[in-house]
Amino acid sequence: MTQLKMPHSITLTSTRLSRAMRKCYDALARQRGISYARMEALLVIRNQEGLSQTELAERLMIETPTLNRTLDGLERDGYVARLADKADKRIRRVVLTESARAEADELTAFSAGLRDALVAGIPEAELDAAEATLDKIFANLDRLSRAKGRDNG
Repeated sequence: MTQLKMPHSITLTSTRLSRAMRKCYDALARQRGISYARMEALLVIRNQEGLSQTELAERLMIETPTLNRTLDGLERDGYVARLADKADKRIRRVVLTESARAEADELTAFSAGLRDALVAGIPEAELDAAEATLDKIFANLDRLSRAKGRDNG
């Protein structure tokens, strides 16, 4: 029997890496009594406060209605506020509440610590090369997605 030549497994490896990271983040989120989706949104809001809901959905790579459900819960629980944009009242800007800042800072510190632990012992040149390669894969995916969108339009 002839053996098929397998394509490079970087996509499989990156998928497995993403799932393993999600597992770590899920555990922290459960300890804090929030969902992973809420925690991920809080991290982005903490780092880029004042994004519109549309911009936030793009950063999280989710649909706006999905984000709205997450924000509804975060707002109800006192983590975020949605403020009307000064120039365009139709746009809502998402900001942390004062009471949520300390927790968002703790989540950010955890995330930074996890990233540091993930890359411990790996030379910076290797990390740079890996990141450059993944950026190219991401660009290819983006290009394929846009082409697929034109095919359906």
